[in-house]
Amino acid sequence: MSDKKYTEEELYQLLFEKAEAIEKVPGVREINSDPRLPNYEVFKECFGNFRKSYKLKELVQEFSLLNKMNGCYCLDCTKNPEKCKLSPLTCKSKYTEEELKPYFELFDTIVF
Repeated sequence: MSDKKYTEEELYQLLFEKAEAIEKVPGVREINSDPRLPNYEVFKECFGNFRKSYKLKELVQEFSLLNKMNGCYCLDCTKNPEKCKLSPLTCKSKYTEEELKPYFELFDTIVF
């Protein structure tokens, strides 16, 4: 992207949209490889370390949990997860939200 100046709210929204798309907290590679986003350093300058940032606390919690759930979803897959090599997003796309809902609603009960 250009040398445009972003507000904190704009950067948060861009980061949230990216996290929603990839279902995890985006890292340097995910941010820098997306032509719609400013460089990672712009985010870092605004928020600091994502995982330690008070401003990103809810975003990090939400998408870290979702990423953990996706990892467990992959391990619980009926296919052989070691040989599958598909992203959980690819596997999940084969089902409706209604079909996936029970797994993700009962995640705490299943895992803990």
